[in-house]
Amino acid sequence: MSLISKIQQRLRRDYYRWLHQKASRGILDTPPLKPGALPFTLLSMVQKRDVLAYLVALKSFAAFACPQRVVVVCDPSIDEADRTILLSHVPHIELRAADEFTHPDIPRGGTWERLLAICDYARDAYVVQLDADTVTVDRPHEVLQAISRRVGFVLGEAPKQTLITLSTTSANAQADPDGQKHIQGYSEACMSQVGLPADALYVRGCSGFTGFPPSASMREDLVQFSNCMSRKIGMERWSAWGTEQITSNYLVANAAGTQVLPYPAYGTPDVMNSSTVFIHFIGSLRFVSDRYEKTSRKVIGQMKESALLPSLTS
Repeated sequence: MSLISKIQQRLRRDYYRWLHQKASRGILDTPPLKPGALPFTLLSMVQKRDVLAYLVALKSFAAFACPQRVVVVCDPSIDEADRTILLSHVPHIELRAADEFTHPDIPRGGTWERLLAICDYARDAYVVQLDADTVTVDRPHEVLQAISRRVGFVLGEAPKQTLITLSTTSANAQADPDGQKHIQGYSEACMSQVGLPADALYVRGCSGFTGFPPSASMREDLVQFSNCMSRKIGMERWSAWGTEQITSNYLVANAAGTQVLPYPAYGTPDVMNSSTVFIHFIGSLRFVSDRYEKTSRKVIGQMKESALLPSLTS
């Protein structure tokens, strides 16, 4: 790619980011979220730059699945002004510091603290992990059913995706040498040889939207998996960005009754169609067009309209 092309690409991304930030400010004009009736905990890790996007993600999801508890694991960049905004829009929110969730055998940084927090909250409750760069545009029937049945769910990356054995996981990764250049492919290639249970499963999913049934052993399973992987590939490499998602995929694949959410009903913006109910605007696709801005603006408008309905009908 030429220097001019790179500059043009950067300018486009900056422009679409600006459009999205402008649209996201509309979430501040929507009513505060009330505690819901559904018995689960919605947990996210949020940094300063994503506070407004997180409120869009939270409120658009809660419009269909309002949780009893809302937890935010605060990145160190979250300051008092951010806390004030979060508390004003979610008065019952539980704000926890990231450094509350550490373990001597687990890497620090990235989203490892989030996964440890999930383990703690999942001891006695169903936990849904929701990324700030997501938008729910319609009723997520499969998710509501999973919460009701107390079974796991995970975002997939292809149609008709299923859970697979560790031997199949490694075979798939070993057949793709280029994929092994990334920590995910490299880790998957050796996953069947690190001493994990023979009947363990895996899924090549996304930790951005995941449902974890209650589990008393999830924290211990996380530590076991991390120790097995770090002994095999070394803690320095195992601390790279992306290893938390690998671990999340392993944990949810071995949770009770886990299913991969149908794709592209739950997917990324490049595969959106009339059946899509949930969109994850992952980094590489977030600001390449105005889809994130338009989708956020649409759901914010719907929230404002819903807030007006009681007064219009009274």
